[in-house]
Amino acid sequence: MSDMNHNHNEHPDFNAIRGEEKLQALRDLIQLTDSHLTQQVLAIGMDSAEEDLIRIEAWRALGMAESSPLLDEIRHAAAQLVRDSEEDEDVQNYALQTLALLPATEAEITLAQDVLSGNAYILLQGAAFAILTAHKHIPRAILALESLQSHPHFGASAKRELHSITGRDDL
Repeated sequence: MSDMNHNHNEHPDFNAIRGEEKLQALRDLIQLTDSHLTQQVLAIGMDSAEEDLIRIEAWRALGMAESSPLLDEIRHAAAQLVRDSEEDEDVQNYALQTLALLPATEAEITLAQDVLSGNAYILLQGAAFAILTAHKHIPRAILALESLQSHPHFGASAKRELHSITGRDDL
């Protein structure tokens, strides 16, 4: 066990800790506003040599970075990770869930559409669908939801989301 002081808003140096201590330090994060800390957490999330559980926890923490100056970098990294066919699906799932929590651009909507139109694992498709529903105020997301109305797994949910936007049943 390290004698590192975790009090007084000091954060551990994630490069200096390993295993359970790193996992706990990530779980202890309740906000992600410091750019240096955010950069460290993003590096953990992208490090394929890191344990998957630690990477998942890093992506969970990155979901709190909505006001970070590194927001574009986080979104780009998540998309890169999701598009990597060699990447662990559980890590991809959490990267998509993070994108659902962060402010989105059309690029994230396109990524969600790509996941939904591909042959991705159903949990990845569900996380991609969550991006569309979380950002249904973006016109491109509405178009994506409209295109999913006949999707075998998400058609009924897409119709429900569209109804919640418009109040119309004739979509």
